[in-house]
Amino acid sequence: MAESPDKSREDAPDRGPSSPKPQRPGISKATEPPIPQSKALQVFLLIALAVTGAAYLVNEFSDVTTPRDHAADSTKIHLLVKNQSDFLEHTSAGQKALQKKQFEKAVLDFRLALQAQQSADAYQNLGDALLKAGNPDEAFTNFREAVRLNPRLMSAYSSWGQALALQAKPEDAVGVYQQALERDPDSALIHYDLAVTLRQMQRNTEAAAHSAQADGRTDEATAGMADAKRLAGQALQNYAAASHSGMASAEFWADYGELLNDQGNFSDAKTSLQRALSEKPNVASVQFQLALAESHLGNYAETLAHYEKVLTLTPDDPQTLNNLAIIYATSTNAEVRSPKMAVQLATRACDATTDQNARFMDTLARAYAADSNFFEAITWEDKAVKRALQLNDHELTGELQARYQLYLDHKAD
Repeated sequence: MAESPDKSREDAPDRGPSSPKPQRPGISKATEPPIPQSKALQVFLLIALAVTGAAYLVNEFSDVTTPRDHAADSTKIHLLVKNQSDFLEHTSAGQKALQKKQFEKAVLDFRLALQAQQSADAYQNLGDALLKAGNPDEAFTNFREAVRLNPRLMSAYSSWGQALALQAKPEDAVGVYQQALERDPDSALIHYDLAVTLRQMQRNTEAAAHSAQADGRTDEATAGMADAKRLAGQALQNYAAASHSGMASAEFWADYGELLNDQGNFSDAKTSLQRALSEKPNVASVQFQLALAESHLGNYAETLAHYEKVLTLTPDDPQTLNNLAIIYATSTNAEVRSPKMAVQLATRACDATTDQNARFMDTLARAYAADSNFFEAITWEDKAVKRALQLNDHELTGELQARYQLYLDHKAD
C-alpha cells in the first residue's frame, strides 16, 4: 500500500492539510482559552430569593426592632442587590467586548464586575480578558486566584493551562493540569487539555531529535525519540481517559484519531475519525487522516474517496497529491494502478514544494518507473538523492540510492 510521508527533517512530520487550530491541533482554529459561560441567571435567582426572604423577615420583625436596626438591614439588602446587579451588568458587557475583540474594554468591564463581586468566575473572566489583551502575567495571577476560591473550577485550570502552553511553557501547563486532576480525577476537559499539551511536547521533542540526527548527534537523537515515545504514550492515556469521562466533540475525535493513526492503531483511528466527520464532514485534515487509516487497512476505494475529498477542499495540498501518486504508481490492484495519473499528481506535488522535498521527488521517480519511463525515473531519483544528502538524512539517502540502482537496470520497484 502507500508508504508513509517523507520523514526527512524539512518534511517530517507532515500531517496533511492543516485546519485552523489552537493549540488544539484538529478542527478548531484558534486555540485561546474559551470565554467561560456565565452563571448569572442562577446567581441572580439566588439573590432574588434571598432578597425576598430578607424582606419578609424585616416586615415580620419590624414591630420588635428599632428603626435604626430596620434601616441597617434594609441598607445591607439594597447594597447586596446593587452589587449583584453591577456584577451582572459588567460581566455581560465584558463578554460582549470579548466577542467583538475589544480586549481592553473587556478588561475594564471585568475589573468592575470583580469589584462588585469577588468570585472565582469573576477572576477567571478577568484572566481570560487580560490574556487576550497581552498581559499574561496578570492573567495567570487571576487564574490562580480563581482556583484558590474554587479548587474544583475546572474551566479556570483549563484557561490557565492553555495560556501557559500558548506562552511556550508546556511543562508548566502540565503541572496546572495535574493539579486540577488531583481535585477532579475524572474531568474530561482537563484530560483532553493535558493530552493536547503532551502531544505538542511530543512533536517538539521529535523535531529536536531529527535535528540532532541530521547533525550527527546520534545519542541525543536516540534519547529524544525515546522521550517522544513516552510523551505519546501519556497523551494516549489521557485521550482514553477523556473519552471514558464523556468528552465527545468533533475536535476531540479528530485529535484522538490522528494520534491513534500515528500509533499504528488504524482500526480504532478509523472509528474515532468517522465520529469527527459525522459532525463536521468538510474538514480536510480529518479526511486526510481517515484516508491514511483506510489505506493501512487495505480499503482502496475508501482511501481514494477520502483523498479526493481532501483535494476538493484544498486542491493543491502537496502531501495528499503525493500520497495519491504513490497509490496509483505502486498498487497491485489493476483497477487502481494508473502510472500516468501518478506522474501528473506527483508532478503537482513537486511543483507545490519547488522541488525541495526528497520524498516527493522520489514519488515522481517511482511514477515514471511504473510507466516504464526510466530516463525520467533516473533523473528524478538522482535529484531526490542529492536533496536527501543536503538534509544529512542518511537513512533516506540509502533508501533512495537503492531505488536509483534499480532504475539504472530498468527495473521498477
